Parts: sequence; C-alpha cells; structure tokens
Amino acid sequence: MDESTAIAKAIPLVTQGPKLFVIDARNRVERRYLLDWLHTSLAEGGPGREINWVSLPISDERARLRLKELTRKLDTKPDTMVIPVRIAWRIPNFEKSRALKKRHALFGDPRTPGSFRARTILLRNKRRAHCLTGQPATIGDLKKRFEQQNAVEVQNDDAHEFAGFVARQAGLVLDIEERGLRGRRYKVPRFVADGLRTSPKFRAAMTELATDLDKSEAALYEEASKYMKELIARPSAFFIDMKAKLDRFMLSQGYEDEVVFNKNELARLRKTMRDHPTLLLFTHKTYIDGVTPTDLAYQNDLPMVHVFGGINLDFFGLGFVLRRAGTIFIRRSFENNPVYKLVLRHYVSYLLEKRFPMTWAFEGTRSRLGKLMPPRYGLLKYVMDSANVNDIENVHIIPVVTSFDLIRDVEEYASEQTGRVKKAESLSWFVGYLRSLREPMGKVYVDFGKPVIVEKAPDPDDRIGLSKIAFEVAVEANRATPLTLTSLMCLSLLGTAPRAMTANELRAVINFFVKWAQERNIRFSDDLIEQNLEGIQKVVDTLVNSSLFMRYDQGSTTVYAIQPEKHPLASYYRNSIIHHFLDKAIIELSLLKAREDKENIAKDVFWAETERLRDLFKFEFFYPPKEEYRQNLEAELTRACPDWKMKLDQGGIMLKSLTNRFQPLIGHAVFLPFVESYTVVLDILSRLEPGQAIDKSQCVEAALKEGRQAYLLRRITSEASIGKILFENGFKMAASQGLTGETTEETIAKRKALLRKFRALSRRMEKSRLEVLSLADKIFE
Repeated sequence: MDESTAIAKAIPLVTQGPKLFVIDARNRVERRYLLDWLHTSLAEGGPGREINWVSLPISDERARLRLKELTRKLDTKPDTMVIPVRIAWRIPNFEKSRALKKRHALFGDPRTPGSFRARTILLRNKRRAHCLTGQPATIGDLKKRFEQQNAVEVQNDDAHEFAGFVARQAGLVLDIEERGLRGRRYKVPRFVADGLRTSPKFRAAMTELATDLDKSEAALYEEASKYMKELIARPSAFFIDMKAKLDRFMLSQGYEDEVVFNKNELARLRKTMRDHPTLLLFTHKTYIDGVTPTDLAYQNDLPMVHVFGGINLDFFGLGFVLRRAGTIFIRRSFENNPVYKLVLRHYVSYLLEKRFPMTWAFEGTRSRLGKLMPPRYGLLKYVMDSANVNDIENVHIIPVVTSFDLIRDVEEYASEQTGRVKKAESLSWFVGYLRSLREPMGKVYVDFGKPVIVEKAPDPDDRIGLSKIAFEVAVEANRATPLTLTSLMCLSLLGTAPRAMTANELRAVINFFVKWAQERNIRFSDDLIEQNLEGIQKVVDTLVNSSLFMRYDQGSTTVYAIQPEKHPLASYYRNSIIHHFLDKAIIELSLLKAREDKENIAKDVFWAETERLRDLFKFEFFYPPKEEYRQNLEAELTRACPDWKMKLDQGGIMLKSLTNRFQPLIGHAVFLPFVESYTVVLDILSRLEPGQAIDKSQCVEAALKEGRQAYLLRRITSEASIGKILFENGFKMAASQGLTGETTEETIAKRKALLRKFRALSRRMEKSRLEVLSLADKIFE
C-alpha cells in the first residue's frame, strides 16, 4: 500500500458529505503537489469530483495570512468537514545522526524549501515529500470551540477572527501529525502572539490596565505588540537542531561526549512533562550548565524546553539563534513597566497551560562560591502568579543539578572575589569562552531532584507561600547534588592542608565518605561506585594536569596536595557538597566546645552550640525547621554512636570517645572559610570609634585589603577565606546580631565579644584538624 492510499484510508477523504481542504502551502510548488495528491487519493477512493480547497502559508510564520477566501468558504453548512493537509519535507538519513550539513546553513533548511528548491527535490526524489493530513473537524464543531474559547457566539463581525482561529487549529493539528514523523523534540508553540491577543483574559486585563493608566487600549496594544516581539520565542526545527549542535559542541569541547545521568530519572521526567506543567530549575555554576536540560531533552526526544535568559545575552548573532531555538530573553528590571509585566505573565501562563516546559537558573546568577546561592524570586513569582490567575494546578518544579569534574569559570570566580570587575558579554567574549573550553575537564553529571508539586499556586501577595516553594526547591536541589571524586578530594585535601595525603590515604578517606554517603542515601557519581573505580585514575590525572592538584611521585610513595594559591579554586568544588556534611560538622565542633567548657553541663553546652552555629551561619546554608534540625542531629549521632546520649550525659573523658566516633573530623574543612572571613569583618567593625559607621560596600572593600594582610601574616590560613560574597555574608551576620550601624561603646563591647568567640572557633577548628592528623595512621589505614 503506497503512502497516498494509506492516508486516504486513515481519514474520511471519501466519505459522503461536503468537505473543505485547508492546504498549508508555503509556495505554489507545494500547493500544486498537494492538490495533485488529493485528486489522486480521491480518485482512488471514489468517483472524481472537484475539490473544495483554500491555500494558506500557515506554517510560515513570516507570511501574513490572507483570510478573506477562508472566511467566505467557512460561511457554509455546519456539517462541512474541514481537513488540513501539508507536506512534511524529509532529510535523507537525518534521523540516524541528526547532523546538519554546512549547505543547510548556507542554503536554508531543506525541511522548509523555497519554490525552486522544492521543485528540484521533487524531480530527484519524490519520497522526500511526505503528505500529511491533520485531524478533521466540522465547521460546526470548530465554531463551538471558538465560542467556548472566546465566550461569544460567532456573528458576521467575528467571521474574520473565526477564520484565523480555524487556520491556527489547522496548523496545530498538522504539527501534531508532523511530530509523529519527526519526534517530540520539535513540539513548539505556534501562533502565540495571535493566541494572546484573542484571549478573553488578556483582553480583559488590557482593558483594566488601560483604565488604571488612563490610556487608550489601542496605545497599550501597540506597546504590548512590541514586547511580544521581544519576549516570545519563535522556535523552528532548523534552529532547534542548530542549538542542539551548539549545546553538544559546548559540552564536548573539554568534557567527555556522554553526559552521565540516570535513565530511570529521565523516564520519570518524560512522564511528568507529558502529564503536568513542568519547570526545570537548574543550579548555576557555569555558563554551560544551562544547556544540559535542553541537551538532554533534545538527545532523548523530549519536548523542547523554553529557556529564560538575561537580555544581556541577546546580542548580535547569538540572540537571533537562541530566540529561534526557544530562548525567552528577560529584561533585568521591569518593575515599573506594567504592560511588559502583563505580557510576560500571560505568555508564561500560555506555556504552562499548553504544557511547554520551561527552565531557568534557580539562583538567578552563577554561584561564585560553589554552594547553592539564595534563590531569586523574580521569575518564580511571575510563573506562580500566572498559574494563580489562570487556575493552573499541579505545577511540577524539578531541580536539575549539573556537576563537573572541572569547571572553566572557577578561576574567573576566584578573581572576581578579590575585587576584579566581571567582563561584559559580547560575541567576541562568547567565541573566546568557547575556545577556553578545549582543555580536558573530565565528565559532566546531571541529576534530577524530587519534584516540588505546587497543587495550587500562592496568591500574588503571599510572599511566605512563595518563599516556602523556593526553600523546598533549594532543599531538593541540595539533596540531588552528588558527591563527585573532585569534590571529595578537595574536601579531604583541604581538611589536612598544608599536609599532603598519600595515594593510599586519599583512597581510604574517599572509600569512607562513599560508605558514609550510602548509609545516608546521599547521591554520589557513578565513578565512585566500586565496579567503576578503575576510572578514578583518569579523573585524577585530569585534575593534576589542570594544576588543581599537585602529585609528587619521586619518593617511596605517591602523595597529593593542593598548592596554597589553588585553595580558592579547590574550595569551590569542596563547597558544592559541604551541605551534605553540615550535620556532621556542627556535631564535631559542638563536641569540641563541650570538651573545652569544664564549668557547665556538657550536653547543655553541646546543644546550645549547635543552635549558635545554626544562627551564625544562617546566611550560608539552607537549614530545616528547628525541630527537624534537632532530629537530624540526633539521627547523625545515633548512626555514629548508638550510646551517644550516655556519653554526652557523662561528659569528661567520654566526650573524647564520642568525638573519635566521628573521625575523620571535617568540621574545620566545612566551616573554615566562613569563620575566617567573618573574623576579618568583625575585626574591622571592632576597630571603629564611637560615632563612626560603615556600610556593607565600604566594609567589603576594607575586608578585601585586611583579608589579604591577614593571610600574609597567617592570621587566616587560606586565600579561600578572602572573597566579596563571604565578606558580604559576614556583614549580614553582624547586622542580624545588631552590630552594624553607628558605633557606640556598647556595640564596641559586643563586637569584640563576638570576635573573641569567632577566634575561639578558629582555634577549635585547628584542634579538629590536628586531631585528624594525629590519628592519620589509624584513620586512613
């Protein structure tokens, strides 16, 4: 059975009754071919008759649809069957490799050929022209849909708008048929601007806004059209393929070709995207982690993911490609632009309602420290507001965590934290950035967190409800972050620095952490699984060749270390996983505090210290509610030492025994940069005279200089403790304690008292490090 016969039998081409064929043709060649095909199909299925048809370039969004003829032909019997038809042009063998050719970029997408090219293709190989028919519907049924959507009956004045609706419906059902041929990766929204303009909710909102602003609706619609052109992505198959090729190019320059991910997680993601409005919020550590959701979607035939990006990336060349590959460019500030906000809100609502997945950087900016940054609420608020206003339920928010063995941007972050100004993005900058990715950097790992399901979006004024959603997403993102070999080695080597570790010691401590993670259901990368351990040496070689680690093998055994000048870089990778060790670190430091305090009851000192550490570093980590926080600490104590309560009650020598159950100690490795940087800030505040005041920016500027001096004097142990964000958070901590603002004798005393406590905490962490080293032979056997 040939193609025309198969399709003719699949739809009611030959059934009795009137029909109207809506031919989606971009040029005369396509129109003629489709008409010939219809004549042949009808002749094979029944007596020959004249075909009732109208031709429109529906799939060519650049073309203006002239609807006069369609309007006239729709004014007929309600039982007339409207049957859309289109040609889907195929690229030979494209489905196997999905490789675009250079000639495709030069001469255009062969899936949308012009007249001359279409004629040439048909002369060479007619099989490349695949005739499609969309799901038919009667004019009566289409009128009912139109009336339900617009809440009006179709009158003569609405005939043109009804014709536009029919053309859009024809395009949509043909797109569905074409996706069956090409794949779901090409599922894209069509006629978005027209859909928004004709939406009753959008019209009502525009009318209300015109009244509030005392402006004419015509003026607002003109302004809204400008913003629609700026905001609305216009994806097409060719640019989706081009963007996918760029994604692959960026990910494979210095990284291994295959991205590591769990296929079971991908299957769950596929089901979620099919059944629910879905947001993929990715943690942001480098420019290229934003491409992993889109790359995985494309490579695994998931629906195209719309990417929210800053308007700063909409520069010549790149912006043109990205917008046509599904990127939505957002202005950095539009608080005082009500029309822009309205268009954005309804556009987002449209994408949610039609179940087009969206993605953006949850933190709003790349993390300069490695750990998860506080979330930015802007886009999340607009999405939730859109869902609330339009009653969109069960929005699934899925954290996406991309981890890397090495990250190109880390050196830039370390430089920025010392005060260097970030270089502005441009086309030349982007080309230079791509070139910089060529150095071998190991593997890329992608993990999906448990969905945060928003059954009912919070009211627009409910900031607490919004912050709870953001907090849940942050917690799930942290849980989904895996331990990697790079991060564990950095944690271990920074914990013993300046002492190096032998290869056997390093292997032993990594094995300990992997077993520790297994007992707590903490994720870790596949290369840490026992059967994959042979791949570890390859990763280690990459880290050594990048100069992040130093390897010395001229003695009797091989040893590894991190050079002091590389501590800021290693600290970045260490920070990406320290949230997993937070409970363990707090317990260790609180036990050391209880061991120091001989005058008070040990368990009271211990629990008071756990609360104090939580409060002091609340700007650095995401903590659960206090009751859950206490339960988590107790669970960690029980795993390490089932009779911990007895030892804590007895105190004295039993505290030493309890501490040893937590070896190797890592409290110093987790908290050192924060404690040392906060100490620098408090030292600056403590030296202010009565009546003097210093704001955050002034304090950070001074801390960058004082921090450098403190490092040279070895009052702080690592350059990783010198950084703008660390100092900013130190100032926030002091402000939360009421220690900023105008200086008084009282604030001077409080600042100095807190400074002494931080210095005592630094000494405690040094004691923690020394205890690890003193037991190194036993711990690392």
